[in-house]
Amino acid sequence: MVHAQVIWSDEFDTGTQPDTSIWSYDLGASGWGNNELQEYTSSYQNARVEDGNLVITVLDGANGFTSARIRTEDKLTFKYGRIEARIKMPDLADGLWPAFWTLGNNFSQVGWPFCGELDIMEMGSGASISAGTINRRVSSTAHWDNDGGYATYGLFVDVASDLDDGFHLYSMNWTPTTVTTYIDGQLIWTFRIAEDTCTSCTEFHQPHFVILNVAVGGNFTGLLNEDQITAPTPAEMIVDYVRISDNGFTEVGGTGYSPRPTGIGPEYSGSWFNPDQSGHGFSMEFDELEDGSTKAVIYWYTYDDQGNPIFMLGNGVTNDFGLEIEFESPYGMKYGEFDPDSVVRENGGTARFDFSDPANANFSYTPSGFSNATWGHITPIDSLPLVKLFSIPVSSSDEATD
Repeated sequence: MVHAQVIWSDEFDTGTQPDTSIWSYDLGASGWGNNELQEYTSSYQNARVEDGNLVITVLDGANGFTSARIRTEDKLTFKYGRIEARIKMPDLADGLWPAFWTLGNNFSQVGWPFCGELDIMEMGSGASISAGTINRRVSSTAHWDNDGGYATYGLFVDVASDLDDGFHLYSMNWTPTTVTTYIDGQLIWTFRIAEDTCTSCTEFHQPHFVILNVAVGGNFTGLLNEDQITAPTPAEMIVDYVRISDNGFTEVGGTGYSPRPTGIGPEYSGSWFNPDQSGHGFSMEFDELEDGSTKAVIYWYTYDDQGNPIFMLGNGVTNDFGLEIEFESPYGMKYGEFDPDSVVRENGGTARFDFSDPANANFSYTPSGFSNATWGHITPIDSLPLVKLFSIPVSSSDEATD
């Protein structure tokens, strides 16, 4: 897969609440046109930034349900492009309705559906409740004005496992001809918006803004009374990041838009570690290649679950501010006489590094089965913050000597 360059993102790694230069709050308990049961607030209890994540929390209090809905209207807008969010869902059964979606930025002038709506992800539908797939069904839908009449088109997929089991990637690729949505790379829906295909689709050729929220009940769920809501609370939708990438057609703007810096370079090279894990660490070297890409060589020094020291190494090419590599773990090497036939190279598993700047990163790891039964077993790592201890000077390839 060819990855487009990320040109804007919110990594939710500063402050204690959403950045108000980017996000605004929708407030109130009006039902929001859908007979929803919650009140939206700007309270820290309902929307907070914590440990590099946005956390939207549904609470059930003495005065009913509260939650949060945040939007980038006028502050961050985009026309065309790839947008994605890495999200961990709460248990939705039954009555929670999370969404990641967009509205046309002319919403306040023309209203709905004349502004157009693109639902990248909605979950919790009444149909999924009936089918017993509420935590596995993801819906994508478009809403617009069809020459004076309301129009809608949507589809859903039921994925193999519950989506409250961890973080998953929800994305949309929007071009002048199509809108396509995905869950973890699996196709959900394609909507054809080319002018010769959909003559009334002008709403989808103008800037949109982003919305994240969790509703309670409402028409989409088919649950209109508080006593019908059985989902456990507090319920947290956790958002790792929202990113927009240039797919060759993208236009980004708004009062809060700040272009994302260019990607990883040699200045990221160094010794990295987590201050809470003594004895573990990474040596990372990044070198710019002649084609403009950045090559990475990573050495990981750690311990398996039995306390045995493990050395792993891997290499790969960075993608913007991320790196995915396959580790190998060699063993059987001895000092003195070197016998290459005695060295065994084990598949050490898959790792991902996401860098927020040259001194901070997040590490995740999925192990692979070692053939040795007594060592090498490492528990999966969902998210481990890393900081750079010190730098390693690395020359870029155009400065290299023969």
